Amino acid sequence: MQNKEITVSLNWVKSLLLFAEQQGCDRALILKKSGLNSDVLDKVHRLTMDQTVRLWGACIDETADPFFGLHMGEKVRPSTFHIVGYTLMNSANLSEAFDKLHEYQRLISDGGVFQRVPVAKGVWIIYHPRPGVLPFFYHQIDAVLAAVLAFSRWVSGELFSPIEVSLKREAPVDWSEYLRVFAVKPSFSSDFDGILISHEMLDHPLLEADEELREVHEQHAKQRLRELKSTSRMSDQVTLILQNHISDQEAGRAFVANKLGVSEKTLQRKLSEEGQTFQGLYNQLRKKLALDYVSDTSIPLTDVATMLGFSDPSAFYRAFKRWTESTPGDYRELTKG
Repeated sequence: MQNKEITVSLNWVKSLLLFAEQQGCDRALILKKSGLNSDVLDKVHRLTMDQTVRLWGACIDETADPFFGLHMGEKVRPSTFHIVGYTLMNSANLSEAFDKLHEYQRLISDGGVFQRVPVAKGVWIIYHPRPGVLPFFYHQIDAVLAAVLAFSRWVSGELFSPIEVSLKREAPVDWSEYLRVFAVKPSFSSDFDGILISHEMLDHPLLEADEELREVHEQHAKQRLRELKSTSRMSDQVTLILQNHISDQEAGRAFVANKLGVSEKTLQRKLSEEGQTFQGLYNQLRKKLALDYVSDTSIPLTDVATMLGFSDPSAFYRAFKRWTESTPGDYRELTKG
């Protein structure tokens, strides 16, 4: 859904500008081409998503680099994400770090949501973009996934490779840069954007693991998140939490209310004020993800029920038939072309 209120942290924006400058671009010219005043970064804490997209467009034009996002993302370090980066860096392992990323990602950007999808070989870290009015450049997706891998390598001290990389974008004529950055050829023209990390790497201890420091940084992050949430729609917050925990059968109304720090009664009241219900949002998200997963032939149909938090495959099949008047198998065949 289009949302003009989606915003992005200046830490990410400044990293984007800095990288463009390092490639020889003129900062003032990029801001001008983006329609931004030269002093805007000193006056606000966040930019709108559409302002950020225009900034990306100017950087891409000025660098003329077809892999600009990929190159920018691979330079990411924990300090790029400020308090969120430090919280992640002091986590016990990558698995805990990704849990914290899910919890505090809005401090970096509202422009997307991460989802963990466990499969036999590991866990998919999937990125779902949430654009404003302007569509994302593929560079933005490249930057996010490259940043996830670069950050993971940095904090783990291991130059590991993901098991798989999935990208919605069409394959470029020359995909060697993707192979260099990810150390594996991505599957292009896929149904989702994500990287698959092994269970072994997710359990790998981090170099700077420190529970006391993590708790200190996390308290700061919680306060920043409370300030940001105070201006956000409740329905958007609920959807973000559900998307992060959709495979968890316990992710019901009480679970989400606890995550938001409100009572179930308050949650219901605020959703009602926005013309929404918890069950309605839950069903909408489940249906959307079900259509995405069933359309993706790389995901076994037998895994989809678990990925969506259904108690058993038959419950999923009944729900899918109700949504589409088709079985998952028939729907996959119809969407193959």
